[in-house]
Amino acid sequence: MANERNVEQKAKLTGKMSIHRRVLLLLLSAGILSFLALGVVSLWGMYSAQHATIKNGMHMGTAATTFMENLATYNAQKQLLDLAIEKAQSVDRELVTIRMDTERIAFVMERLLSHPTDRMPKTLKEPTQGPIAFGEAFLYRAPSLRTPEAIAGLSQEIGLVSNIADVLENTASFYNGYQFGFTVASKKGYMISVEMEPGGKGYVNFTEKFLTGFVPQERPWFKSAEKAGATGVSAVYMGYRGMPEIAYTVPYWDARHEFAGVACLAFGLPKLYEDIAAKSLKEDWISFALDPHGVIIFSSEKEGPLMVSDDLSDFRESSEVDLAREAVHMVEGESNVSLVTMGEESYYLAYAPMPSVGWSLGLLVRVDDVVAPAQSAREQILARYDQFTDSMGAFFSEKLREMAVLFLVVLGGLCLGSRKAADWFVHPILALTDGVREIAKGNLDKKLDIKTGDEIEILADSVNHMTKELKEYMSNLSRVTADKERIATELNLARGIQEGMLPNIFPKFSGNPHYDLFATMNAAKEVGGDFYDFYVLDEEHLLVTIGDVSGKGVPAALFMVISKTMLKNDATSAALSGTASMNWAEIVARANRQLCENNEEMMFVTVFFGVLNIRTGVFTYVNAGHNAPLIGRVRGDHTDWEYIRDEKKSQLMGIMENAEYEEKHLTLAPGDMLFFYTDGVTEAMDGEGRLYSEERLQETLRREGTPTVAMKELLTEIQKDIDAHAKGADQSDDITMVGVKFKG
Repeated sequence: MANERNVEQKAKLTGKMSIHRRVLLLLLSAGILSFLALGVVSLWGMYSAQHATIKNGMHMGTAATTFMENLATYNAQKQLLDLAIEKAQSVDRELVTIRMDTERIAFVMERLLSHPTDRMPKTLKEPTQGPIAFGEAFLYRAPSLRTPEAIAGLSQEIGLVSNIADVLENTASFYNGYQFGFTVASKKGYMISVEMEPGGKGYVNFTEKFLTGFVPQERPWFKSAEKAGATGVSAVYMGYRGMPEIAYTVPYWDARHEFAGVACLAFGLPKLYEDIAAKSLKEDWISFALDPHGVIIFSSEKEGPLMVSDDLSDFRESSEVDLAREAVHMVEGESNVSLVTMGEESYYLAYAPMPSVGWSLGLLVRVDDVVAPAQSAREQILARYDQFTDSMGAFFSEKLREMAVLFLVVLGGLCLGSRKAADWFVHPILALTDGVREIAKGNLDKKLDIKTGDEIEILADSVNHMTKELKEYMSNLSRVTADKERIATELNLARGIQEGMLPNIFPKFSGNPHYDLFATMNAAKEVGGDFYDFYVLDEEHLLVTIGDVSGKGVPAALFMVISKTMLKNDATSAALSGTASMNWAEIVARANRQLCENNEEMMFVTVFFGVLNIRTGVFTYVNAGHNAPLIGRVRGDHTDWEYIRDEKKSQLMGIMENAEYEEKHLTLAPGDMLFFYTDGVTEAMDGEGRLYSEERLQETLRREGTPTVAMKELLTEIQKDIDAHAKGADQSDDITMVGVKFKG
C-alpha cells in the first residue's frame, strides 16, 4: 500500500494519471458495456433456442433413431463380412500349410525311391508288435503282405522308404494339439504313418477291424489321388476312428516315373470347426462350410437344413430357397453379405471363399440381434421427448430469473474486480514483457528504457540490474563448464583407448574346440589400472595374462598400458624361436627389468602369467605377486574349486630390477576350469564396509561353476553376486575376471 501511495503522489506531481487508475477506468467501461450487450444477446438467444428446440425436437429424434438403425445394420453387415473373410483366410492359410507339408513328404518319397543307395535301410515298429505312441512313425502292412514271402519280397523297399519316418515325425511335431494322420501309402499295400491327437500323449488305439481289414490302396483318398494324378483334397469320408475326415493327397512316383503311391495328410473336421468357432463367434451364431460340390462339410448345427448329412447332398438344391440361392454364389468363390430367410426367421448371411481347397465359409446371425438395440433406443428417445417438451418451458423461465440475479452479482463483482485487474492489464507491462522476452532469447546486452513514473519503471530497473549480474555469472559459468567438458572429453577418450587395447573374445576366440574363454573388466573410475590379455603363440599354446597396477586413474592406466605391451612383446618375440623349451619365468623377469627402468614414480604391478598347451592340457604359469587363481576340477556331475596357492610368491613387477621368478606347472583334464581375478573382486565392499571375501568367491564358483557352464555365463553370475553383495555401494576398485575352460 505504501508503494501504491508513492506512485499516486508521483503521478500527481508529474500531472499524469497513474497506471492503476487508467486500467481501472478502461476495465469498468469495457466490462459494463460488454455485459449489457451480452445480456441482450443472451435473452434473445434463450427465447430463440426455446422455440427452435421444441419445433425441431421430434424431427431430430426421428432422424437420430433412423440413423441408428441404418448405422447398426451397416456396421453389423460389414463386421459380419469381415469376420467371415478373416475366418476363411485363417483356415485357408492353415490348409495351404498342410498342402505344402504333404507335397514335401511326397517329394522326399520320390527322392528315396530314385536314389536307393543314399540311405541305409531302417526298421519301424508295426502295430502288431506293440503299442504305438502318438507322434511315433509306424509301418502297417495290408493283410495280404504279412506272409513270409511277401515280407521278404518287400523288405528292401520298405527298409529304404522307412527313412521317411524322420520327416513324418518332424512334420507331425508342428501339429501338436490337432487330430491328424500323416501317411505315405504304397500301391503295393503297405503304408508308413504318424498319428496325432490333441495333447500328443498316450498311444494310438488300433481297432481289431483296422488291424485285420484295413487296405490303404482301397481307401477313398488313395483312389481319388491315383485317379487325379495331382495334388488334391478328397471328399469327406468316415475315418477309421468313426468321425468325418478329409485328406490332402499328393501322388508320388518311382525311379521309372510310374505311380508308386500317395502321400496323405488326413484331419478330422470336428477339430477344424472348433478352430473356426474358437474366437469371435457368439454362441447363437451359425457357421458352416460348403465344398466345391455344394456339400456341407462341417457346421455348428446338429439338426435342421444346415446340419452335416451322410448323403452328401448338394445344398444348392435345398428347400431353403434363400440359402440355396446364396449357396450358388458361395460355390463360385464369391464374398458377400445378404439378407436371407430360414424357416420363420430372417438372418444376415456372410460368406467368403477358401481358394486353396475351393471351400466357402458362411456365417449366419439373426436380424433381430442386430437391430434390437436400435429399436429399443428409438422407443426410449420418443418417450423422453414428451418429458423434454414439458420441462423446456419451466427450464427457460427459471433460467431467466437466474440470469437477472446473475446480472446484479456480476455488475457488483465487475466493479470490485476491475480495481484488482488494473494491476495486471497495463500497457507498460507489454513493453517490459517484450524486453524480457528478448533477454530470455540470449540478448543480455538489452537494456529496458521504460519511464512511466510508477512501479513498472522500478521493475524495469531491477531487470536491467539482474541482466548485468546474469551476464557476468554466465561468463564465469561458461569458462568453468568448458574446462570440465574438456577434462571429461579427455577422460572418455582415454577410457575408449584403454578398452580398445583389451582383446575381445568374439569372434576369434568363440567356438574354439579346445577351450572356452571369456573376460570382463569394470573400471572404478573413467580409466583403470587392471588389465587382462590373451593370445595364441602357436597352434598349441594359448597365453593368458591378468594384472593389477598400483593406484587408480590416469597414472595407473598409463602404467597398465606399458606393462601389458612389454609382456606381450617379450612373449611373442620369444615364441618365434619355439615354445617347446621356453622359460616363461625369464620372460617375466625380462619385462620386469624393462619396467624398473626410469620408474621414478615407483609404481608396480601384480601379474599372473600363464600358458596353456591346448593339446596336452599342461598349464605353465608364473605368479608375480598376484592373487591366487582358482582351479575347478570336474568330479562327475559337480566341480571342486580350490585356490592355486604357492608356498612362495614371486616379487611384484616394477620394484626390484634383479627380481627372480619361478615357473610352475599343473595339468588340466577335459572340462577343468581356471578362474583369474584382481583384488577388486574379493575386496568389493557393501555400504557398511564388509568385503566380498575369498570364501564367498569360492562358494559362488562351487555353486555356479558346474561342469556344463559356459565361461561367459559363469563370469556374469559372479558379477551379479558381487553386485548383490555391494547393494548399490560405489565401486572402490577395478573389477577384472578371466575364465578358461579346457575342453581337450
